[in-house]
Formats: sequence, C-alpha cells, structure tokens
Amino acid sequence: MKFNFNNLITFVKDMPDPNSPYPGDRIEVEITKAWADIRTMQGREYTQSVLANTVETSRFIIRYIPDIDTSMQVKFKGQKYKIVSLVNDNEQNRTLTIHGELLTGWDS
Repeated sequence: MKFNFNNLITFVKDMPDPNSPYPGDRIEVEITKAWADIRTMQGREYTQSVLANTVETSRFIIRYIPDIDTSMQVKFKGQKYKIVSLVNDNEQNRTLTIHGELLTGWDS
C-alpha cells in the first residue's frame, strides 16, 4: 500500500501549568509533529462510528514514532482529535495507524 505523507499533524498533551498559582490549571504542550496520510473511515469502521454516535472519526497513518500514546491528542487543520487507538502496523516499527475522534467544543 502506498502512503502519501503530505499532511502535517501535531501531537499535543495537556499538562499541569507550572507557572499558575492554581493547582488545577493546565496548559497544552506540543510533543512532536509528523507528516501523515489521512484516511477516511470506510465500511465496517464507518458503521461502528455511526452506531457509537461519533461526530467525526479519522485515521492518521504516520511513520513510526515510539513515544506516541493515547494520552495525547492530534491537531490537524485547526481541529483536535482524541487518540482512540494506536496500531503498530504489522509490528514492524515502520508505520503507526492512529484512530482519532474529533473533540467538540474545543477552540483552536
């Protein structure tokens, strides 16, 4: 399968704000950026997302980065996606497939 890594995505994580006098304040920290192939959900994946009332689900395919985890979010074209699952394709450490759900109520 040929991939077109032509979309720049950013991985971010919400962390406690060390400069805030309030203990509950959080800031968004950029972890890394990656070039991705964005794929729409098709067939069974689309049906499952509709049944789950998911507003928008996207699949991001990137070159393998070892430190990506599900506590992060993906920012793409001014929208933020919660990472639902990470798959190391064929366990070969070449590409990662990330399934993300659009976070609503978030302003860029």
